Amino acid sequence: MPPKVETEPAMATATSSHSGRLAADLRVHLTRLIEHLAGSPARPVRLIRQTGLDKSLASRLIQATKTGSDLDFLHLVPSPTGLRILLDASRAQVDPELHRALELAIDQFQLLLDTLPGGRQTLDAQLGHASADIRLRREHMARQASFKAVSFLFGHYSETLTTAIFVVPDADGVHTQMIEVHRRIGLHRVTPGTPMPLLSLFTFGKTDGPAPGAQMASIQGDVTTQRAEDFIVSAGSSMPLPELVVEREGQFTTFVLPGDAGSPPPVQLTTAFRVLRAQRLDADGAVTLLRNYMLNTPCHRLVRDIYVADTLWPGMQPLVRFYLPGPSGAPVPAPDPERRHFRQLNLSASFEPLPMGQDGMALEGVPDQAAALQHVLRQAGLQDQAFRGWRCELSYPVPLVEMQFSIRNATPPD
Repeated sequence: MPPKVETEPAMATATSSHSGRLAADLRVHLTRLIEHLAGSPARPVRLIRQTGLDKSLASRLIQATKTGSDLDFLHLVPSPTGLRILLDASRAQVDPELHRALELAIDQFQLLLDTLPGGRQTLDAQLGHASADIRLRREHMARQASFKAVSFLFGHYSETLTTAIFVVPDADGVHTQMIEVHRRIGLHRVTPGTPMPLLSLFTFGKTDGPAPGAQMASIQGDVTTQRAEDFIVSAGSSMPLPELVVEREGQFTTFVLPGDAGSPPPVQLTTAFRVLRAQRLDADGAVTLLRNYMLNTPCHRLVRDIYVADTLWPGMQPLVRFYLPGPSGAPVPAPDPERRHFRQLNLSASFEPLPMGQDGMALEGVPDQAAALQHVLRQAGLQDQAFRGWRCELSYPVPLVEMQFSIRNATPPD
């Protein structure tokens, strides 16, 4: 018989089981040592006084011993190097038997890390597979590190970036129409002279054929304009309004804030447009693609809101997924909540329902958010329309990744 080959899930399960036993043993001995040195309940200041450890290491040691599970403990406990610093600092203050037991457990911890490709990073990834809390903490750390890197490489970032989509029936009675409002709060250049792309538009002019596809237009409905000022919302922007450069690449037109070192970026910039004939009203699947974004501006905070006319798609629920960009010209992956696409990323996000009316448009930290959105709705003639709303908020979102919004229909077809 050929030798048995373990699959990746089986190997991960075996590693998780071994990690759990190791964590339980290490936790028992470390907790006994900490309580001997710092009392019960343990306090960092006591541990510092007894051992001379720095504040960061002492706090992390005590935080690890107070976790709710052995796997959470293993995620938070310092490295074997940090644990050995504690051993050396406490050698003369504790029972030699406890000291040897903890030293052996630390050696086993080091051996585990040495057997894993990638060491601690791989261990944390495997722990995250078994614990949602660990995965979310690691994901946040990864996104934060990504933000620092790409802000430097891109040469610019925004404190807050918000997008609001308002979905209503189109005038043709067959499709939907979308109003999109994009806001950038706290634009910064990291590298002087870096141009900043702000908004890309696709397919100007009317589409040939009896069944024209989706079409972008200004809020006033002009499908031919290519003037940047027709897409800037002065009511939600700081003054003076910037002069944008129009860059054309194939079917795309992009408005770019030029890299003028003598002209700082605006504190706030709001843009808006329409999408005509966006989706069919009679969605024929369990899940319908609503919008696909690719974030081009690194930011501390990303807020994506969806507002759907109260008479449209009763019972629908919005979904969000993230994908690596496909080959040039590749179609957007069809939304399928039952199957994981090979380009789908491990990023956690969800939509939360918003209150009806103006309260649902308010955003903490952005005082004029509701006023700016209502101004655009008045321009679009939708000031009296009632909407149901949902919000997806992320800290340190990953740029150049496709963020797909779709809707799960209330009653899938037979």
